[in-house]
Amino acid sequence: MITITDVAADKIKEILKAEGVPQAGLRVFTGGGGCGCSGPTFEIAIDDKAGDGDTVVENKGAKIYVDAETANKLGGAELGFISDERGEGFVIGYPNGAPQGGSCGCGPDGGPKTGGCGSGEDSSGGGCACG
Repeated sequence: MITITDVAADKIKEILKAEGVPQAGLRVFTGGGGCGCSGPTFEIAIDDKAGDGDTVVENKGAKIYVDAETANKLGGAELGFISDERGEGFVIGYPNGAPQGGSCGCGPDGGPKTGGCGSGEDSSGGGCACG
């Protein structure tokens, strides 16, 4: 299951307090837009309570809610928070390596598989978010 870093937990509490809902949590869910070779896309939103069947993960009083479908995709993941010259935001990382099995035509090097999307004589390569 996903864990929350201490830095992310502090930021969650800060955001929820600023929004006037310190008792709420963040919902992590699978977003739209396909998977690409790097795995599924996740989105985060404020939610006032856990839903039926949700997993609740807590660190330092900060809570995230994860539905069963999303939980299956977050095994070994870590919710962190970064701030650098490019901006700041929550990130979902896999400290022990990302799950394998991208099914979007990508090879082990991140490029398209032979015969997969984005490969072939008329292609510039890279399609399907490979590369």
